[in-house]
Amino acid sequence: MRNIINFLLILIPYLFLSCSEEDDNKIDNSISSFHISTGEIYPAFDSSVKDYRITSLNTLNLIDIIIDNFDSKKVIYINDQKVITKTTSIKLNPGDDIVIKSYNENAEALIYTVHYMPEDMPNINVITKNNPSDGYILINQFHLSNNNPNLTNYIAILNNDGFPVYYKKNNNQIINFKYFETNTNQKRFSYNDNTLGKVVIMNEKFEEINELELLPQNNHSYIRTDNHDFIYLNDNHYILPAYVYRPGVDMASYGGSSAVELVDFVFQEILNGQVVFEWNSADFPEFLQHTDPIYYQQFATNSRVDYLHFNSINIDPIDNNFIVSGRHINQVFKINRNNVQIMWRFGGSNSDFNLTGNNIISHPHHATILSNGNLLLFDNGVTKNPQQSRIVEFDIDDTNHTATIVNEYSETGRYFDIMGSAQKLNNGNYFIGWGGNTTSQINANKSDITEITSNGNIVLDLSFRNNPNSFRYSYRALKYNISF
Repeated sequence: MRNIINFLLILIPYLFLSCSEEDDNKIDNSISSFHISTGEIYPAFDSSVKDYRITSLNTLNLIDIIIDNFDSKKVIYINDQKVITKTTSIKLNPGDDIVIKSYNENAEALIYTVHYMPEDMPNINVITKNNPSDGYILINQFHLSNNNPNLTNYIAILNNDGFPVYYKKNNNQIINFKYFETNTNQKRFSYNDNTLGKVVIMNEKFEEINELELLPQNNHSYIRTDNHDFIYLNDNHYILPAYVYRPGVDMASYGGSSAVELVDFVFQEILNGQVVFEWNSADFPEFLQHTDPIYYQQFATNSRVDYLHFNSINIDPIDNNFIVSGRHINQVFKINRNNVQIMWRFGGSNSDFNLTGNNIISHPHHATILSNGNLLLFDNGVTKNPQQSRIVEFDIDDTNHTATIVNEYSETGRYFDIMGSAQKLNNGNYFIGWGGNTTSQINANKSDITEITSNGNIVLDLSFRNNPNSFRYSYRALKYNISF
């Protein structure tokens, strides 16, 4: 009996000490906050809030998740992966949420979810998918709305299922999301931020690396970059467009008022921080005589007149001269890169090509010269009867100034009076961004993006989800075969 009593006297203090140590060693695994490398979470972190969204996310690269109060003693999981350092890199599948799980001192689970899709980003509806070409689709989504003109905008990369494998939310006016591969094999993405008046450049991880604007030259200072187009050759070589205003121009000889502010088109080629080429439509008064008649009355009635309305600039891959599209003159024209002179005019009332019948173009967009020398463009068809939009490829002879339609595609009744893009893919398919319509929303329920074969068979047809009195459009839709 005495031995039992002695044993208990020894055991009781030990048990008491063990329980005290266990209580003292209870670990609080909770986190104070977290950050994600691709964007800002919203709302701001609050331990009582369990569901979050993020301004930018992608499945194309590894992304980093940073636990601010990380401690190696803490037990934390991110998408079922145990966290072992402050920064955890993960790869998401399309649509995967980010789930961060920890525990409080009572071993109760604390789960925070960052949802992949923002609530205000509309779904993309797949109308047709029938063996489209490989690649990713770059779009910018913005609203045309009479009730709320300040809704959030997005740039996004879609897969062939119409799912955004990358997106970035922005409250600024952003359009023209493009991809470039530089001559040093670097991947670059760009978009035009009209609120900033700059082109934003991102690397292959979608990290912003530069903002570009036109440089001082020819008695002008820095100029805001226009949002319609942009060419990127490498990190030190690019072409920037702009709209500039020329006040107090006497337009009486054109039937206008004596003091009109004209909107001129200027673009610069910049190499290693120096302007090596600048072109200004003000040096070519011929444009004033050949503005589309539906705008001509503005010389007498409007204080500011956009007589040319540039909307695309590209480089002819054969001779490296510039190809420009002017919506308000119904014309595509070519500019000599050596002497700034106009080499030819395609369309409009002073065309160097004798275009008649179906060859006539109206309010063109996104004009490019293909590797075979053909001209491809999106023809909005604003002044045609009936009004109908199309893409059209011309075989042009710029010596004899002849043009023959190689291929065209339209759909009866489909009409978009603004924006639009036409692209010929490596496999011979055509990729179409249908743009938008300001005069009628009948077309709002039609597809916004279409890929067709050279025979006109639809292999991909996508549409944006629209809300009442608010319609989503993309300035362009461009497809690239990019490997990440």
